[in-house]
Amino acid sequence: MLDNKVFASLIKKGSPTGEVISLNSFTAVVSTIPDVKVYSVVLFSGGAQGVVWQINDNSLDILLLNDTPIYANELAVLYKEELQIAVGKELLGRIINPLGKPLDGKGFISAKKEAPYFNSAPSFKDRGPVEDPLESGVTIVDVVIPLVKGQRMAVMGDSKSGKTGFMVQTAIHRAKAGEIVVYVLVAKSRSELSRIVQHFIDAKVLKNIIIVVADTSEPLPIGILAPYAGCAIAENFWYNKQDVLVIYDDFTNHAKIYREMALLLNQNVGREAYPGNMFHVHSALLERAGKLGATNATQTVLVAGSTPNNDLTDYQATSLISMSDGQIVFDTDAMHQGIRPAINTELSVSRVGGGRNEIISHDLTKSVIKSIGRYKKAKEMTSFIDQISETSRQEVALGGRIFEAMQQSYAEYFSFYQERVMLEVILRCDNPSSLDVNWLKAEIAKIGSEKTFTPKQLDGFIADLLKASARPA
Repeated sequence: MLDNKVFASLIKKGSPTGEVISLNSFTAVVSTIPDVKVYSVVLFSGGAQGVVWQINDNSLDILLLNDTPIYANELAVLYKEELQIAVGKELLGRIINPLGKPLDGKGFISAKKEAPYFNSAPSFKDRGPVEDPLESGVTIVDVVIPLVKGQRMAVMGDSKSGKTGFMVQTAIHRAKAGEIVVYVLVAKSRSELSRIVQHFIDAKVLKNIIIVVADTSEPLPIGILAPYAGCAIAENFWYNKQDVLVIYDDFTNHAKIYREMALLLNQNVGREAYPGNMFHVHSALLERAGKLGATNATQTVLVAGSTPNNDLTDYQATSLISMSDGQIVFDTDAMHQGIRPAINTELSVSRVGGGRNEIISHDLTKSVIKSIGRYKKAKEMTSFIDQISETSRQEVALGGRIFEAMQQSYAEYFSFYQERVMLEVILRCDNPSSLDVNWLKAEIAKIGSEKTFTPKQLDGFIADLLKASARPA
């Protein structure tokens, strides 16, 4: 905490000042400070700090950034022109709060650089086309709902539907590929944080991951700053020519915190009591992603949103879907049936992915989607018809094996090459009903998820596996 010496030196230098008019637990109203801007930092005489959140005609609304008490008529002085956070490679492998303070017990972070929380998004002329495939390691996503680097993808679903599990799985796979991952948790419990961190430790990828967490015990202003902190940290790597994956878990919690703060500040509210700028707040954050034309570096975003009772027409859900480049929808009914990942492929879509993937071709994706569709239709028929045609029986067998191949535990990861070989073997198999998918996955694992192969090598793998699958057990 800053002491009175810093405050005294600012006063001595003639920095502009104001007085506390009123206050509550998280905010203070201060008389107008000359030359102050939105997001400037003020320092109170008792050592408390705050960020200017709103400029009124004769006063400033200040969000308090620490728990140091302040009092009416206390003097406040302009401390910094804008709120900034420590950034850089020194944060890799660390767990911090939205103010950049370490939470992992590993000591002080000696970052040499700071960046503003509230940066502007790159202009249109500074951007390049997002078209390079992003390998998530999750077969159903890579094939049916393909992602690209620089995409902004919404991950929708009710509580406990598997959203976080999927995002952790993707984070691990990208970190294993050497990509920087910034994982932001908003209003999550300490136990959930511990589980996520343990997954990263077990996978030996924490060295490539930065975790920003505002748990449920944090004051409202700290929760509001969480996604901005994560974005600022990620942008530093992005602007330095590195690919970054940012995960916001989740925006629904952030919107609720933002709404509470807006009500405390007496801001005008709209639908469901959310402030009128709620859509802009989140869309502006997502705009700070994409691909830089000059360097081809990308910042990809996965952002979670809640759909209570699987209702995609919820206000926050529709807003998030409309500002993103597609959505992956998780279904609690599928989750209860034991399907992992519990993704609803009919409601999920990637609006920019899949165009340039040279490993998993568009034809393969189309064949898989058609087979799954025929499988579901034929399976529905078997529920009310005793006997079905041989064609329908084959469709059930083929689609069932594809569906089974796409079931994946959180500990399983597949490369594009492995996914292609696995699906090609199933599609080309003469008798899919006799194919043992668990055996096939075990054989696929031997290929190696971190290797690259020529088309000729892939065709050789497929041919060998087809021969082996045709042999009597």
